[in-house]
Amino acid sequence: MNLSWQMIGRFGGVVAIGCVFVVMLNVQPRWYAGLNLSESLPHWAFIVDRGELPGRGELAVFPAPETAAYHGLFVKRIVGVAGDRIEVEGRRVSVAGDWSGAALSESREGRGLEPIAPGIIPEGYVFAVTDAVDSYDSRYAEIGLIGVETIVGSAIPVL
Repeated sequence: MNLSWQMIGRFGGVVAIGCVFVVMLNVQPRWYAGLNLSESLPHWAFIVDRGELPGRGELAVFPAPETAAYHGLFVKRIVGVAGDRIEVEGRRVSVAGDWSGAALSESREGRGLEPIAPGIIPEGYVFAVTDAVDSYDSRYAEIGLIGVETIVGSAIPVL
């Protein structure tokens, strides 16, 4: 591939602006830049608003529960809130009457996985998933419902 100096200059400019943007966001106490390194969401860069609690349909950032095999921050979409019914038929999970996906029987590493138990989402909790078929999310008992008090903030996709 032929790279011109003009192309290299444009790329360098974009990288420089991006670096300044990330530094500025990370200095602010309310806002910071976040990355999603998994394939569970179509976006890989986010602005996280620590001052905003996300609602139904919005992206939430929260630490993985202690029961999870993964330890880090999750970015997932809230699809169930307090009062919504979780239904489980076999491994198919629905929340508030909407299909959320099927829980796999084992992880990529071969670890057995169980679906979340059916029931009503209690006050102070949400059900969070992504659109990815094999996403590790609230469909699984290891993750389960997410305590609202553990939510770091809302995620706004930028790239």
